[in-house]
Amino acid sequence: MNINLDSNSDLFPIGTFFKENNSFVIVSHCRPDGDAYGSAIGLGLVLKNLGKKVDAYIEEGLLEHFAFLPGASILKTPTEVAPDPQTKIITVDCSNIKRPGPFFESWNRQVDLNFDHHIDNTRFATINVVEPEASSSCEVIFRCIEKLSLPCPKEAAANFYVGLLTDTNAFCFRSIPPETFELAAKLIRLGADPEFLSVCSFRNYPLSRFLLLREVLNQTHFVEDAKIAYYILTADMYLKTGSNQGEAENFLYYLLMVKTVVVAFMLEELSPNLIRLSLRSSKDFDVRQIASKFGGGGHLRAAGARIKLDLEQAKKTVLSEIKALLD
Repeated sequence: MNINLDSNSDLFPIGTFFKENNSFVIVSHCRPDGDAYGSAIGLGLVLKNLGKKVDAYIEEGLLEHFAFLPGASILKTPTEVAPDPQTKIITVDCSNIKRPGPFFESWNRQVDLNFDHHIDNTRFATINVVEPEASSSCEVIFRCIEKLSLPCPKEAAANFYVGLLTDTNAFCFRSIPPETFELAAKLIRLGADPEFLSVCSFRNYPLSRFLLLREVLNQTHFVEDAKIAYYILTADMYLKTGSNQGEAENFLYYLLMVKTVVVAFMLEELSPNLIRLSLRSSKDFDVRQIASKFGGGGHLRAAGARIKLDLEQAKKTVLSEIKALLD
């Protein structure tokens, strides 16, 4: 069942789902960002406020950088033991059923409700609320909560605000509609502190992350008259800086600060023949077209994939695909 948030009659199954069930587990994707945490914790707090039993799981648990999120203790350490059959499963910010990672795959459970904003979402749940025009999954969830007239505690509002803030790169994208700013204003009225949440989201990193960023920038490459920028993230860089994979997110936006750069990408070797590709773009260059070549997906300006090639071949192939599209 696919739900359209613009149709009030479509919302009845979600209202019934929340009302008639008492125990929920919320899961989001591995390599979590602000939208993954914000939507999982925010929705969890809304349901707990209704008297429901709620747990949330993310493969990496709670990363240090996001420990400031109110109510973050709702996140539990992932377990391979599936919840009991009476507990309903909700995924947030996951475009397909593999995104939560190995712990969720081991559960072998059907997803009951799926909140997302990725255009390539596979509608894998019994009930799907997918709004590709939304800025973030937090926006989708908050719009749904509003339309159902469910109370939103200020702690939940703060989490939803972080999802909007981080997935829009601090509200910097041209494609953001006025309605997103209006939702942000509503969240502020509900108690979200924009200054505190902005500082914590973008200026609250451990020294190890700064050292990792320095390593990344020192070996960034510019090609095609500096229209393309890229770097390769290695295990040695983590060891040298005392950092971890969770601290490597969103470095590509630094490369886009160079005015000539249209496409920025990152490659990370996960195993000898498995490479993680992450892409960002400016000037409306559709990086989904690149990610889709390797079975991945995402958004117009932010996408990713897993490439089953060795590192050097992956680099050559990605560069070739980007150059072809630029031409």
